[in-house]
Parts: sequence; structure tokens; C-alpha cells
Amino acid sequence: MLTMTAIRKSFSGNEVLHGVDLTVAPGEVHALVGHNGAGKSTLMKVLGGSYPDYRGTVEVDGTVHEMRTPSDSLAAGVAIIYQDFALVPDLDVAHNLALGREPGRPGLVAHREVRRRAAADIERFGMRLRPDALVRDLGVADQQLTEIVRALSRDVRYLVMDEPTARLAPAERAQLFSIIRRLAADGVGIVYISHFLDEVVEISDVVTVLRDGEVVARRPASECTADSLARELVGEVEDEVVTAAERRRADLDDAPAVLEVEGLEVRAGRPVDLTVRAGEVVAVAGLVGSGRTALARALVGARRAPGRVVVGGVPLTRRTPRRAAAAGLLLVPEDRKRQGLVLTSSVTANIELTALGTGLSRGGLVRRRAVARLVDDLVRRFRVRPADPTMLTGSLSGGNAQKVLVARAVAANPKVLLLDQPTAGVDVGAKAELHQQVAAVAASGAGVLVISDDLDEMLDMADRIVVMTSGRLVREHAAAALDRASLLAAMSRTEAA
Repeated sequence: MLTMTAIRKSFSGNEVLHGVDLTVAPGEVHALVGHNGAGKSTLMKVLGGSYPDYRGTVEVDGTVHEMRTPSDSLAAGVAIIYQDFALVPDLDVAHNLALGREPGRPGLVAHREVRRRAAADIERFGMRLRPDALVRDLGVADQQLTEIVRALSRDVRYLVMDEPTARLAPAERAQLFSIIRRLAADGVGIVYISHFLDEVVEISDVVTVLRDGEVVARRPASECTADSLARELVGEVEDEVVTAAERRRADLDDAPAVLEVEGLEVRAGRPVDLTVRAGEVVAVAGLVGSGRTALARALVGARRAPGRVVVGGVPLTRRTPRRAAAAGLLLVPEDRKRQGLVLTSSVTANIELTALGTGLSRGGLVRRRAVARLVDDLVRRFRVRPADPTMLTGSLSGGNAQKVLVARAVAANPKVLLLDQPTAGVDVGAKAELHQQVAAVAASGAGVLVISDDLDEMLDMADRIVVMTSGRLVREHAAAALDRASLLAAMSRTEAA
């Protein structure tokens, strides 16, 4: 067995793990769940050798191991797939899979063998990847699949997956679950961390719940439901979720258009026409590769695409992200780490990036008191934890970092807010809080366009759902007329259906 006993870890004198115990048997899928900041990722980084100053004992198959480096963890038969990607963007998939174990003589890599092994591993695990594709050219889902193949290709007895499906489409999630079950049947013990509680119940054998660095529950997954786990984690927040149905206004169709898109070609010969009205939340549903993210990037000028975009009645010409932001069109990108936040800067510095153009600067000088008041208000409003504007965003949990990213967009008082995967990798409580803030943005009269892989999120938040296939919007539905099954069916149909 893999046994972690009385694990403690502190940062700057503040203890975040308070004597945590975790036991994983061979062939067992053991889910580890908890609110953002509960200590899940910290516990796994102890296991992965990233935090050598931990206290406690790690035992693998009867042998005590000192997990002081990632190499110690791999040597003990433990592989970690972290939530944040650890890929080299300028290398292709094959060489990322081979990192640290390249074939060949010292100083001379056998590149042909690297690609042969990569192709064999990709085929063995049934993944949809090209070995010669540069990682920087991949979408987030394919980067996640690359991480998974790299971990699975090692001879491991215990595998940790930290939010492995946060960026995967339903078909890819099903494929991953098939791989997990096959590995478990072969005797591999798996620690599965996910904020998708229905996934936890479906795939795991045992569930351990962490809260504030302590284990508060451990039970067979057969005794759990998504609702019971949600109540155990953040029951007081769950009832605060504001759904679109609760705030839907009867006169929405008569509201003025804040975003008008005509003939925007994110793929050649596939024009997109779309209107979003003041106070309306529109979700763009589609499978991975449907063109949803390309649409969002084209709207703000981060991607070239012919067509017409009108914001608040004013045409947006010569589109660039700067011009789009000045016109009131703000994008919250899907990858907060690479495209969204300045991780080495404070919460304040990140928020003021978009807020300075809204009256917080005068004559080229920043009005520091006004900025401080705005940041303090947003930190309270979005419930960023810890509530310290001087904290580096790179030290925040994933959910709190996402709150800062959305707060930054809200600080600019947008006419139209574009949200690409706004709650990927975010726990139930933080998701509910972000949904509330998006509802408040719509209630203020802005239009909201949401791209999400989470079916429940689209159904909860949206007034209207448009379905995208191969770069074109092919269907439109009132959100109230759909449920999860009918929405998934609409996304899965071909254009001719």
C-alpha cells in the first residue's frame, strides 16, 4: 500500500496540513476532494517530492521513503499529473513525453527513437495526439492529454491525477475513465483529485474529504452522492447559487444589443452571426475543436478573422485586444496561468492592469488610494482567500487565482464580458461564488458570453445556449428548454442532423 501518515506542512510558519493520513491500496481509485485551499494539492506535492520540508512518514509497499525530490517520488513508483502543466512549449509532444529519460548517448539524443516511443505510447493509451506537434500550438485539452500520456508511460505503481478532466470534453473524459479502470485492474493505485463530484462518485472506490488541512471524512464511494459531497464540502454556499432561471427577465428580447457579430469567419467559409443583449448571458456549447475559443479570441482581435463586430452600437475596427478592451469588450481566457495573470505580481497589480483606464489614473499618474479602495472592494466581493491584496497571484490556489482574473475584467466595467472556461479546476464553493458575480455583471446591464465544457454550468448560468460545430453556430436553444442529456445530444449532432 501507499501510506501517508501524520503529514504536516507549513508555509512561513503557517501550518496548512495538520497531520493528514492517507492510504491507497493497489488497484484502488481513491478520490481526494475538498474546497480550494483545503490542502489537496499541497499533500500531493509532498508525495511528489516538491516540498522536502514536510513532517510525517511516506511508505510505499512496505518501505519508508524520504520524498525530498521528484526523482525520489518516481524512484518509489509514484507519478504525479499536476493541475498546472509542466510542459516545454517549444518542444514537440514526443520530446515532452521523453523529458528526463531521453534515449541515446550522453549529450546525444536519439530523436528517431524518441518519436517511435512516443507514437507507441500514444497508440497504446488511445490518445488523439500528433508526436510531432509543438506543445505551444496545442489547445489546453491536448496539453492535458500529453501530460497524461507522459505519466502513464512510466512504470509506476501509484498514479496521482490532479484535476485531469478540467479541460477535457465528455468523450475524452470517458476515454480517460476507461484508461483509469484498466490501470486499476492491473493493480495500479490511483489518487484522483477532482472538483467534478459526479465524476468522483462514478470513478472512485474510496473518497477522502479534506477541509482546512485536515481529513474530515473517509468512506466508500458507494455511500456518496454528488449532492452529499457538495453539502459536506460547502453546504452553506451551495444554496447561494443564482441560476439563470431565477433572474431571467421577461423583457430580455427588447433589451438593446451590446454585441453584434456578422459574418465573422473563425474558419474560412464558416461565417458566425451572433447577438448578445444587455443583461443577457449566452453560452457557446460545443465539443473540443468546435471553434469556441477561436471565436472568443477573434472577437477581441487576439486572432485574425474577417467579419464585423459591433460593441454597444459602435463598430470595432482594426480589432486588437487593447482596442477591444477600450470599447468595453473584455476576455477572461481559458488558461489563467499562461494567458491571464501575471503570476509574479500581486493581486493589486493584476487587477489594476485593466482598471487604470476607468478613472483611476489622471495625467499619467495612478490614483493609489482609489486603486486600493477598488481592489479591497473586489477582494471582499469575490471572496478571495487569503484577503491580502499584496499576495502574489502565483501563490494563490487555482480557485482564488481565477477569482482575481474575473475580478480584473469586472473592474474595467465591461459592456460585454467573454468568459472562456471560467470555472475549470475550481471547486464547488468558488464556482458558486463566480456564478453569483457573473449574474451580478449581467444584472448591471452588461452582456455575457460564456464558453464552458461544464453542462450544468451552461444550464445554470445562461438565458440562451448556441451550439457550435466546425467553426459555425448551427443551433440555438432557450436554456430553460434543455437538460443535460438534451444539451449533450445537441452538441454531439452533426450539422446535417
